[in-house]
This record gives sequence, C-alpha cells and structure tokens, in this order.
Amino acid sequence: MEDKMQNIHQRWIRKSPYSVRETADRLLAKLAEFPEVMIVADVDQQKVAALSNKKVDEAVCLLFQNTKLVGNLLASNIEVGFDLPIKAFIWKAKDGQVWIRCNDIDQMDDFYTLNGGNGAIEAIYSLLPGWLDHTVS
Repeated sequence: MEDKMQNIHQRWIRKSPYSVRETADRLLAKLAEFPEVMIVADVDQQKVAALSNKKVDEAVCLLFQNTKLVGNLLASNIEVGFDLPIKAFIWKAKDGQVWIRCNDIDQMDDFYTLNGGNGAIEAIYSLLPGWLDHTVS
C-alpha cells in the first residue's frame, strides 16, 4: 500500500496515527474553525457497504467546500464543479494503517485549466495541507 501511496502527490495524503472516525472528527473540528467552510456530507462507507451485505474495513468520506473560494473556481471553469466539493477519504488499509487523502488540487487546476482559479488554488494551497497536517498530528 505504501508504494501505491507514494505515487500520489504527497501534499494531498497523510498517514494517520488515529482511528478512521477520530481522524475524520479531527478534520471536522479543524474545519469548524472556519465559518466559510460548509460541511456537505459525512458518510460512513462501512455502513453504506453493509446495505448491500458487503463487509469492508472502516472508511469515511467527508465532503466540504469553502464558500468564499468555490465561486472563483467555478468562474474559472464551470466544469470544475464535477470535482467539487472537496473530498477527504479516510480509510483503514488491510495492514491496519489509517490514511487520509483528499482531492489532488494540482491535478484539478491542470485538468480544468483553472490557471489558479482567480486566486482560489493558491488559497487552497495555503489551507488544505495544513488542515491535513493538523488532522494527523
């Protein structure tokens, strides 16, 4: 798993020393410090899988967006809305290691030719990696 994760830009993924739920709760607590951040969803993927009688390890998907930045992104290219809100996926790997990964903002900027999204990409760079660091510290 570790080798696979090294292929993902390190800015957008972290190992967590906490459980899946505690990792999610730590990120949610950090996001709550920013009134402009809207929590869109908190999905327990283990419970969702159970609805189809499947058993999976713990996994949570959080969806959130910064209401002050999303307009700049959409104004740069409306199609970026396909990758919004930002997703943070937190899961326990087969080896027991908990990971948190969010959208690759670099890839999003390039793919949608946002050219910085009227300053939104730089603002995300200044916020999101720090939120991930806090979550796993």
